[in-house]
Amino acid sequence: MTAAYQRHRLVGVLLAVLVMILIDHLHSPTFAFNMGNGRAESALVQRDASACAPCGAPCPSTRE
Repeated sequence: MTAAYQRHRLVGVLLAVLVMILIDHLHSPTFAFNMGNGRAESALVQRDASACAPCGAPCPSTRE
C-alpha cells in the first residue's frame, strides 16, 4: 500500500492551497477597493456625517 494519502501530507497540501488563495485575495484589486484603497472611493469613505440614515442617505425632506 502506498503512503500517498498520509494525514500530515494532506493537511500540508490543503494549508498550502489556503495560503495561496489568501495571498491572491489580499493582493486583488477587489479587496483593495473594498478596503477603500482602490482608485475609486468606496461607500465607506463617501458617508455624509450630516445624513439622517446610517448608510449616508439624505433625509426624505432634502430629496428632490
